[in-house]
Amino acid sequence: MYQKTPVALAVATLLMPLTLHAEETAENAPHEHDHKYERVIVTASPLEKSALNSAQAIHVLSDDELRQAQAATLGETLRGIPGVQSSYFGPTASSPVIRGLDGPRVKVVQNGLDVADISRGGPDHAVSTESTTAQQIEVFRGPSTLLFGSGASGGVVNVVDNRVPRYAEQGITGYYGAGYNSSANERNVSAGIDAGADDITVHFDMFMRKGDDYDVPNFLTLEGDIANTIENSFTDDKGFNIGASYFLDSGFIGFSYGRMERDYGLPGHTHDEGEGHDSHDEHDDIYASFVQDRYQVLGSFIDPMKGFKRLDINLGFTEMNHDEIEGDVVETGFSLEQTELRLTATHQPILSWDGAVGIQVQNQQYQSSGTEAFTPNSETDLTGIFWLLEKNIDQITLEMGARVEEVKIATDDFGTIKHTPVSASFGVNYRATELLSFSMSLSYSERAPQANELFANGAHFATRSYELGGFYELHEDHHAPTDPDYTGLYHVAPSTTGLNKEKANNIDLGLHYDGLKYHLDASVFYNHIRNFIYQQNTGLSSELLVADHSHHDDHGHHDDHGHDHSSAGLPIYAYQQQDADLYGYELAGHYEFNSQWHLGAFSDYTRAKFVDASPGNTNVPRIPAQRAGLHLSYMPAGWETKLSYTHHFSQTKVSADEVKTDGFGMLSAHVNYYPSYFAGQDFAIYFKAENITNQLGYAHNSFIKDFAPLPGRSFGIGVRAQF
Repeated sequence: MYQKTPVALAVATLLMPLTLHAEETAENAPHEHDHKYERVIVTASPLEKSALNSAQAIHVLSDDELRQAQAATLGETLRGIPGVQSSYFGPTASSPVIRGLDGPRVKVVQNGLDVADISRGGPDHAVSTESTTAQQIEVFRGPSTLLFGSGASGGVVNVVDNRVPRYAEQGITGYYGAGYNSSANERNVSAGIDAGADDITVHFDMFMRKGDDYDVPNFLTLEGDIANTIENSFTDDKGFNIGASYFLDSGFIGFSYGRMERDYGLPGHTHDEGEGHDSHDEHDDIYASFVQDRYQVLGSFIDPMKGFKRLDINLGFTEMNHDEIEGDVVETGFSLEQTELRLTATHQPILSWDGAVGIQVQNQQYQSSGTEAFTPNSETDLTGIFWLLEKNIDQITLEMGARVEEVKIATDDFGTIKHTPVSASFGVNYRATELLSFSMSLSYSERAPQANELFANGAHFATRSYELGGFYELHEDHHAPTDPDYTGLYHVAPSTTGLNKEKANNIDLGLHYDGLKYHLDASVFYNHIRNFIYQQNTGLSSELLVADHSHHDDHGHHDDHGHDHSSAGLPIYAYQQQDADLYGYELAGHYEFNSQWHLGAFSDYTRAKFVDASPGNTNVPRIPAQRAGLHLSYMPAGWETKLSYTHHFSQTKVSADEVKTDGFGMLSAHVNYYPSYFAGQDFAIYFKAENITNQLGYAHNSFIKDFAPLPGRSFGIGVRAQF
């Protein structure tokens, strides 16, 4: 009964507005609260829509909500949003998981352009974004391939900042902030300024963050020891952006340059055949270090030509070097260069349909070398065209669109692989009253497999696995045991099939209610994916592989420094395809007792299983557990306080190679203080206490679940001022 109680409380709280106040109307229900996130314009949409007016489930994180949630990684910043959890490779390299999907199915963009890093290729690679300098973060739950391409088949996260000023300033505005968190002794500072005169506005922002290994409740390690600190989980980050825009009567054109540098530990990462090792001096364990330089041109022009209302130009070039280092030796190096151009033209109504047409062109050059360079160097070209349409009929808004793209992946060993994904969608938003609206979204999306899914062949020590891409397959070795080259039972051979495109049919139903006392958002979704790509545990160990000495340099069995990083003993995970169904819900709402006291609740759930699966292979691996939570807010003048409890249910629907994860609960408190006057500035002080009861919890979907539990009790304080 205990595990059902949070759901019962959440459902009861969330359904009260429908059962008790369905009779409310606009005339007798003036708004005493402002859910601002729903009314903020979603910058990623060329049709200037708010989250409230979209048929797709969108959440915009901004202002105080963003400041309270901000963490060292994007995944940890967004994990409180219904339907969004974190991959949790420790607090240093966590990416967002949307409705059970992550990695290559969740597109992360910065101001509408791909972040251009290697985070989509492995959970141990951090996303190159920063929340302390962001103005808002837009989360698209569900397929968003029309605007962003086949890599957005599961959702999109758009991090928006002002590195290229979009609005002219006359004078000087800015912000500064600082924060501290006790769990990892984390310190951070950030600042930004915009200054303008006449037709020119310039921008500058910066941030710095430094944190030590983070603390956890006492837990039993796989070696049988008791630990309360996660070794090698430090982070040391810094970055800045500088930009300027020139404003015309008909629009603007701007340019920015940004640089980000990150050093962060990789918990549980070892080359000792899956066994842990003692910590040594600082950075003696394996850690990651990347430097990214990003250039962006952004422009928007009103009435650029006959028949078009606006033309938006978004051009970016990014260079990134990402190294994994042990001691003073670079064990593995990655480099990436990416150029991307998006042109979007909003046209005049066609048969009363507003719309926008666009083109996206992207080139990515990827190289790797060293111990974990288990994918070959590759060049990926993407070209896509799309058309979005929208029409209002009284209280009904209709949306539809289509996209066609060509994806080409070229390698020396495999030649050029080409796919042509096609996507289409149709949506309806029905505003039944001023208080109540319904939405429905139908979509068909295709996703081309990525290079690592196709060509991986080698040990990935961070996830403690041997990865085998779809262009390989295992063959039983028939050499006699007396053969001097015989070292195992299987050898890796080229596959005759490879991997096909994923094809997904998705339906999303939503409800939004905003009454005098009650507020409710509800979504249910169903996603049928044909040819779903996943990593299947073959049940074999890499020590059973016949050694191919001709590929040692390529796959890192021996490096130039004489280290022997054997992949023996790692389980072999092969990329396979199988039809899958994913379905679930997101609920969030609150009740206002009065202007000062609010009671809120949320719950989310994703069920993912294979279709026509063989016994023991029913469940899609690494799906986050169901959650439900309650919070109580008290908001006297100048203050905002919130006490919240989130229960993570046990995850028992696991794949053949997974271990069930027990449920746990987290109690947290937030206090914000807004002085009425502080040197003429908009000033705020933030205090938070998380996991107050110091509960031991594990993220089921984490590759390093057993090595890196969630943080223990922590206290944080921060300040933020705007002028």
